[in-house]
Amino acid sequence: MTLVDEISKWNGKKVLVIGDALVDKYIFGYTDRISPDAPVPNVKIEDSSAYIGAIGLVIQYIQSLGGVPEVCTIIGNDFEGEFFLKKIKEIKVEFSGILVDEKIKTPQITRIKAMNQHLLRLETHYNGEFPQKIRDKFTDLIANAPKDLGAILILDYGLDGIFEDVFIQKLIRFLKEKYRNVPIIARPTKSNYFLYENVDFIRMNLQKALDTFSIDCCNDTSVTIAGKRILNSSKCKNLLLNYLETDSFLFSSEVEKVEKFYPFLKQPVRSYVAVGSVIMAVLGLSFASGISVSDGVKLALYAATLTATLPPVEFYKAEKLQGFMLTEMNEK
Repeated sequence: MTLVDEISKWNGKKVLVIGDALVDKYIFGYTDRISPDAPVPNVKIEDSSAYIGAIGLVIQYIQSLGGVPEVCTIIGNDFEGEFFLKKIKEIKVEFSGILVDEKIKTPQITRIKAMNQHLLRLETHYNGEFPQKIRDKFTDLIANAPKDLGAILILDYGLDGIFEDVFIQKLIRFLKEKYRNVPIIARPTKSNYFLYENVDFIRMNLQKALDTFSIDCCNDTSVTIAGKRILNSSKCKNLLLNYLETDSFLFSSEVEKVEKFYPFLKQPVRSYVAVGSVIMAVLGLSFASGISVSDGVKLALYAATLTATLPPVEFYKAEKLQGFMLTEMNEK
């Protein structure tokens, strides 16, 4: 079976997605003068858009590529929370794992762009620490997830709410006990990766991994140093450090040699917005399908490359990814 053929295994595979909810907003306009109130550009709004980000993007890619996403997250009883829940219902994803709480503020990011320039980014995170009562309710929802899962994704976007240190450790212990043979794939932040002990796979942005250890240069030696430190301190089975336009590196606790993947990107990047999301979606589907770790990484990198060349947040079927891969492989 070729690498392209492996994609057919994704069909119908269930992936539990645990992580931060987010509403992404974009405001588009143009500027032709400086504001009279302050020395900043005066933006005249022409258009705006909103979509569900963070786990929302991953869920939609899992679905569009043939899988069945099961979602567990927390939102507030506010406008953004209602928007998030509405979009989940529209795409017909099971929403019983979404906890709505009056005291929670749903995170959002608003980006203001003018004349193809990113002028400003506004962020609202979860509002402070979650009471233990909310964490207990959330854990109960996770406990009620389907038993026939193929893989579990833990997506920590650093929004100052769900993923408190002790909760991460308790969550992983709980998941390993309840779903003994189900692989766990994590996307930690650069400051808490070591808490994801003994998971099957960790994926981190290459540059952020280097920044974690204040490494300025990016070469095979420096990447290996960073990767080995993360692998050893987290005790995870596999680690992927990737960056779309440079080499990606796969580390394994069972193999000393580091596997290197050259970038597939040949066309100009149109958007980076959903690149990380599709990587996590494909990794989840590949682990759920029993595809080898190396092949799963290759599929994820091909999907990331395709996503980067498309308009922002464009979801596509598995057949489109297969066609893209065949074209790329034939051109080599």
